[in-house]
Amino acid sequence: MSDFIQFKPVQLSEAPPEDTVDISAASTRLAECNLLSSYEGTSITGSNGNVSKRQGGGFIITGTQLPAKQNLGPEDFVHIEKCTDGEAHFHGSKLPSSECLMHLHLFESFPDIQAIVHVHESNDLLYGENSRACWTDLGIVETAEDVKGGTIAVGEATAEAFTEESLYVILKNHRPDWDPDRTGAVVMGRTLEEATERAIAVHKGLKQ
Repeated sequence: MSDFIQFKPVQLSEAPPEDTVDISAASTRLAECNLLSSYEGTSITGSNGNVSKRQGGGFIITGTQLPAKQNLGPEDFVHIEKCTDGEAHFHGSKLPSSECLMHLHLFESFPDIQAIVHVHESNDLLYGENSRACWTDLGIVETAEDVKGGTIAVGEATAEAFTEESLYVILKNHRPDWDPDRTGAVVMGRTLEEATERAIAVHKGLKQ
């Protein structure tokens, strides 16, 4: 079991999810903007962030500890059928993303949402003097409390921060020890394209 995962993964089959072309393309676009960056300067294999979309009664999400998130194949995703009693029941050959409980909670809390993008943005862009002045215009808010990774509490804190006006939620102090220069953020959308474009639009807006 991956050290990143704080739930019990229950593999139902090794069958890769169907219909992953769009989520693979979204992951590539976000990675090209350095929002799903690979870990550097560490012996740990992996890359930041995760992407999901509803599928049937569950959702498809990127697997955990992928070296990179560009040009992913069906085998790099898992289909979460259900999460219950600290277990994630899934189809696929890889373990689910360590943040699948966050995605589950957000999908349950916001029934109209069809996709979730969890990126890691540069601290310089998020917290720079000029950047903070743009938060309101860009629809950015930050969770009230520090948000660690891998538990349902991440989803709960994120859900509390979302309002109709806040389209982009920064997860306060949500950053791995080996990548302290980036902080996690979450964007939801009624379509995968909407969530992806919103994350990229905020990224570009912070750079202006």
